Amino acid sequence: MLSGESKQIHFRVALILLTIALISGFLAQAGTIAAADGNILRELVAPLPDYPKSAWEKGRDGEVTLKFDVTEEGYVEDPCIVESTLPGQFELYALRAMRDHRYEQLGGPVQRIEGVTKRFSFTLDSNPIVPIKVKYPRPALERGEEGYVVVQFGVTARGTVSDQVVVKADPIDFFEEAALAAASKMKFERTRFKPDHKILHKFTFSLDSRPQEAVVPEYPDAAKVHQIYGHVIVEFNINADGKVENPKAIYSDASVLEPAAISAVSKFTYDQNKPAQGVLHKIDFHLNQDWQALTKVEPEYPRQALLDGVEGYVILRFIINEQGSVEQPKVIEAKPKGVFDDSALTAAKQDKYIPKYVDGKPTKVESVHQRVLYVIEGTEGQSPGRALDESSPIAQLRHPRFRHTLKPTHTLYIQDSLDDGSVIVEFDVNEHGFVEQLKILEVQDTTLSHGVTLRILEEVGYYKYTPLVIDDVRVSTYRVRHRIELRFHEE
Repeated sequence: MLSGESKQIHFRVALILLTIALISGFLAQAGTIAAADGNILRELVAPLPDYPKSAWEKGRDGEVTLKFDVTEEGYVEDPCIVESTLPGQFELYALRAMRDHRYEQLGGPVQRIEGVTKRFSFTLDSNPIVPIKVKYPRPALERGEEGYVVVQFGVTARGTVSDQVVVKADPIDFFEEAALAAASKMKFERTRFKPDHKILHKFTFSLDSRPQEAVVPEYPDAAKVHQIYGHVIVEFNINADGKVENPKAIYSDASVLEPAAISAVSKFTYDQNKPAQGVLHKIDFHLNQDWQALTKVEPEYPRQALLDGVEGYVILRFIINEQGSVEQPKVIEAKPKGVFDDSALTAAKQDKYIPKYVDGKPTKVESVHQRVLYVIEGTEGQSPGRALDESSPIAQLRHPRFRHTLKPTHTLYIQDSLDDGSVIVEFDVNEHGFVEQLKILEVQDTTLSHGVTLRILEEVGYYKYTPLVIDDVRVSTYRVRHRIELRFHEE
């Protein structure tokens, strides 16, 4: 039998455990950030930034990281941009959302907390609790059609989707019904979105699984004899080793083509870190067709060229053999010379093509030319770093885009003997996206000469932002803060 003192001890232990459990459950339902001196910041109000229409219409996504202070009352002060993967596009929207955040301090003495960071992701993936598999429409399978649909919707207090509408589709009248049906089944955490917040989600309908290594299918002899051609769509799973499991044909123009398609796909390999279920891939069989890209390796942007802001191109000449492999790649033109040659050659040697077919027989192709662009930031209407073969009847090859990340948002290289450091600048952005009222607020780990100060102000003066749009009206943004890393060199 327990004594009175023992009962008290048991009661206190139970009370402590209960308190810990309640706090843990409380924190699990809200976003928290570890802060200084044992404090934990809990987000009371955490609005998501609006996704600018000009960005999602062009398929652009990115991330913005902000650093800010939290007052004793939980308000955000002095938010500053410290990192952006697509400079000029999302920063103003992230700042606007950040200034409306509210926090509660837990665990330590209530105080002003400095140097808190938060990252906003601008993406057309709304990240539901359970991923939804979209049913590929039968007419699209028959035609081998690909495309996408962007759906806008709200999230109810129960975490379900409401008021879903299609805001963009390409092509039109193919995938909209399937996308809306998938959106209606999505579920979200109940506290994640406000009732009046509009969320965007992009449903992609693709028949190209983008394998790391692919195999060219053998054209069946029986199909050659009877002049049969068409396409087969194979569905399969990707396991944790990046291997294909359970491939099966879910559509084909002719059953005689199916075994060859399944055999080829079963030998594909994928990223081991990205297992997947229900993947689709289309295999084409044409008795007579020109060569086309099967898998493309993204060339590495040379680090020094990236740091120096050097752009250019390389024109390659090579042979595509009967197996779709590249032979004898050579650089026949480059600008600037010697900067991107090795990068382009290394990537080209790993590329894989569907060879040219004549009467169902793969044929070697001599003297294929390919122009590889090295572009740090793509211009309007042009994807950064796309590879283009101007001699091919195929207008544009499918190719991974170059996308480099600026960390931090901007690094300024200056010829001087000063110590490396950073500055925080503050300015306004007018309704046209141009910088106004520029000044340097803070200098860290270095000193600035008059000439360096003028150089920084001149550089930031050229910044251009996508203007903040509220209710379809462009507005000015005030007190934008931006961190710039300074790197000095004597030569």
